[in-house]
Amino acid sequence: MATKDQIIIELNDLNHVIASYPVDSKQYQNASDKLSRLLLDAVNIRDVSFIVKALGRKLSDDELANLIIAGRNGQPLNESVTLPAEADAAYTLRIERQKRHLTQQELASKIGITQGQLAKIENGQQNANLNLLQRAMSVFGEPYIVKPIPQS
Repeated sequence: MATKDQIIIELNDLNHVIASYPVDSKQYQNASDKLSRLLLDAVNIRDVSFIVKALGRKLSDDELANLIIAGRNGQPLNESVTLPAEADAAYTLRIERQKRHLTQQELASKIGITQGQLAKIENGQQNANLNLLQRAMSVFGEPYIVKPIPQS
């Protein structure tokens, strides 16, 4: 299993090739394919897209390495990248629901909302209020802890 430093070196090398060669070159295509496999073999594209949208920026190589390691280890991705509170809550709801093999409809009915509302919350189109989050975490029997945003 590659270390975080090894993954960052590989990401840097692949990004360097991608930046240095024309899009239609074999080098660019190979590096792009390797980069996609490196990330997507460990992490679901839906999760990567959700995280990038929530952060409102590209992921750093450090963050990508953290996501790759978390994905390979089967850890929730929001433990490796700090998300804004609303996105973290939405991600947590989806992960906890999936861990318990609940459908969106089943969880929604237990917490008093529609399946459509839960779908919007889980994909970041609608925020979960604290009361809803509290009801959901009661169903899961788990606490929800709002994480501080790291200071730069």
